[in-house]
Amino acid sequence: MLKTILVDDEELSIKRLNKILTECGQIQICNTFSNSFEAYEYIKENKIDVAFLDISMPDMDGMTFSGMLRDMDSDIDVVFITGYDEYAVKAFELNAIDYLLKPVTSERLQKTLDKIKKKRRYVQTNPGLEVSFFNGFKICTAGDEGREIKLRSPKTEELFAFIVYKGTTNREEIVDTLWEGFDFDKALKNINSNIYYIRKALSVYGLEDCIKTGKKEIGIEKGRVACDLFEFERLIKESKKNGIKDAGTCEKAIEFYSGGFLNGKGYEWALEKARNLEKDYMELLEEAARFYAESEQPQKALAKLFKILETDSLREDVHYQIILLYMGLGKKNEARQQYQVLEKLLREELGIRPKAKIRRLFQ
Repeated sequence: MLKTILVDDEELSIKRLNKILTECGQIQICNTFSNSFEAYEYIKENKIDVAFLDISMPDMDGMTFSGMLRDMDSDIDVVFITGYDEYAVKAFELNAIDYLLKPVTSERLQKTLDKIKKKRRYVQTNPGLEVSFFNGFKICTAGDEGREIKLRSPKTEELFAFIVYKGTTNREEIVDTLWEGFDFDKALKNINSNIYYIRKALSVYGLEDCIKTGKKEIGIEKGRVACDLFEFERLIKESKKNGIKDAGTCEKAIEFYSGGFLNGKGYEWALEKARNLEKDYMELLEEAARFYAESEQPQKALAKLFKILETDSLREDVHYQIILLYMGLGKKNEARQQYQVLEKLLREELGIRPKAKIRRLFQ
């Protein structure tokens, strides 16, 4: 179901549109606002699909607000609401998917919803590229017969990785990140030539539309690029917001993390991001282990705890949880073996003994 917000300073207009959208059963109304700035702050923290915007607002008009939304997330569809037909041409110049004249009718609104669904059905079923950031960097054509796409040079690959990672960036940011210390004009020439090489490699498969360039900005057409990083971050955000009420979202996110972010590439700009993603991954494993343990699924909890140790073998608290789960299952030998593994690791790596509470279990 499409997630939407309504932004209109007229209370009656909000109530009418809310009622019609609710009755149609195709839209989830996440929130309503009479102030554009409050709506903008909400969207910063919450993913939405569609924004219904009144054009004439006292604080910030809908035209300006739509531009801010497009800069924040180009996937958000904007529908303008207005009492004046004169705004129609301007609305479409701003790439709004539709505009509605007040008072809005259910019949006219259905046509708008049909447009949105048709557009999103195309986007969802037609990604051209699959880009993988975890455990290295890989570009493939989408689909069952995905073919790996090789770029001209390591620098061309790094540039494309940076553009996909950012979603939208500008030439100044690219120069500062990838060609720091270069003469600015020379750096710009490097960017332009490498963009040409990227387009050339993608054009072999008719995918040059996956990258878009303007006078200042360079970005990707998100609807045409499927990316493990985007999905992982979406699922992490969902799990943090809603908590782990079931293991489905959690397991999907864990599957996407197949190794470190851009592992082995050595890009300086990626190091902090790699650390943060690993932290998110570890926290997700801990939450999943806790969920399974509380749901009386100790074997699944053990599997998640051992995954944590694959990344950080010195986590004494994780060893302790494993030992307790083994003891709860009556597997004393396995518990003792795990203690011995911990004892050896701490002695060899840090020159210390396990904490007293763990030692007491085996006295």
